[in-house]
Amino acid sequence: MIKNVVVFCGNGCAEEKKKYYYDLSYNLGKSLALAGFTTITGGGVGLMDEVLRGAYETGGKTIGICLIKEGRKQSTHITKREDYDFLSKRQESLIKTGDAFIALPGGYGTLLETIEVIDRKKIEEIDRKKPLVLLTSYFNPLIVLFNHMFLEGFIEEWTYKFYKQIETIEEAIKYLKNIK
Repeated sequence: MIKNVVVFCGNGCAEEKKKYYYDLSYNLGKSLALAGFTTITGGGVGLMDEVLRGAYETGGKTIGICLIKEGRKQSTHITKREDYDFLSKRQESLIKTGDAFIALPGGYGTLLETIEVIDRKKIEEIDRKKPLVLLTSYFNPLIVLFNHMFLEGFIEEWTYKFYKQIETIEEAIKYLKNIK
């Protein structure tokens, strides 16, 4: 049964896209809390904070697994917090804590986390049944890259089952709730 949902997402975005991505993040956090899931992010600002704020303001449990670096701000919408000095240790905790994963739009960190979950499933370091949702069409170019990698012989088609691209928050919540 899924309890802890780790959300990978950016800590910032282009100003002209901010309203869309912040609303998406906030609404995901709210929906996760309403569905009874604990919401977990990297604990930073931007989209991470909006996910946590949505869950926190809805009465949900939130966990920030934070990277502590000089000048780096952290979310104030956390009911439990873990601090790490090194990215690799933070990543390890994020992945170990999750029963499921959702990737929202983000940059290099989001891509790193998403690929790490897929790769760890491939080598069976984490349970292959733990769902990874790529939320929205933002990930279409990544899927195109995966297909190119497959056609060039660098990845195997059976690894496609390690993630599911879903367009809406409602569909993602329904998908997670139906996993036993």
